[in-house]
Amino acid sequence: MDYQDIIYEKAADEPRIARITLNRPDKLNALSANLLNEFFHAVDDFEADPESVVLIVRGAGRAFSAGFDIGGGPGGPEQSERPQPTIGTSRRSMNASVERFLHLWNLRKPTIAQIHGYCLSGGTELSGMCDLIIAAEDTQIGHIAGRFQGTLRTLSMWPFHIGMRKSKELFMTGDLIDGKEAERLGMVNKAVPLADLEDEVWNFARRIIRIPLEILTLHKHSVNRWYEIMGVHAMMYSAADYDAVGTFTGIPGQFQKVVQERGLRAALEQRDAPFRQFERQKAPTTWQPR
Repeated sequence: MDYQDIIYEKAADEPRIARITLNRPDKLNALSANLLNEFFHAVDDFEADPESVVLIVRGAGRAFSAGFDIGGGPGGPEQSERPQPTIGTSRRSMNASVERFLHLWNLRKPTIAQIHGYCLSGGTELSGMCDLIIAAEDTQIGHIAGRFQGTLRTLSMWPFHIGMRKSKELFMTGDLIDGKEAERLGMVNKAVPLADLEDEVWNFARRIIRIPLEILTLHKHSVNRWYEIMGVHAMMYSAADYDAVGTFTGIPGQFQKVVQERGLRAALEQRDAPFRQFERQKAPTTWQPR
């Protein structure tokens, strides 16, 4: 297949290691429909390849991925011209997204996410469904889109990996953490200087392929089964239902209206300016009784 938005390749001297590069660097590798279609097509090729054992997923340019592609702008279809979602169609769409990401979870072969730059929102979902994550120390990680645009269907596995309280903090503020903090929390396996990231991931993959694939598969799915028993599938589909409900709050639609009328840059500025301009205050000393 002639890919436009990804690069799929195998190491010349080690064909057991394959790599998919998200390749929209001018868009910070925003996850467009075409990119995701190509990505999962390549994942299927990797799964079927009798030589390949481990897959590295990375991003070209300055970022792993800034999230789902929410671009648009003046000249696009008016809101009134778009099909109006129902709770049924919205829920079906969100559940389909979960099922697509679960494809990575269900692969018999191990996957490693190599993240750097920005790993935001949809980018955290994609990397979160990989088996292992190695980050650059200065990677910026978070669900910044959650300030205005909805929830993450898989919650990026954060409640399992970093716990309830830190997950709520990141979701409720849209704040970002760096790779070193992500390692401390258990969100990623390891954080290294950016200059060392490529070599670190390569050698990590080389260590993994020393174990036969059949044993790697048993390790992967025995761990996965523990999480499935704890309810990881129910968690994701429940989160997808909440995201479908979020469509009908009207808030994501307000964001898209600004995108349509004034462009994506203006919508992002309106969303994030209150947080950049945030000034700490002393707590009030007087409160009104209720």
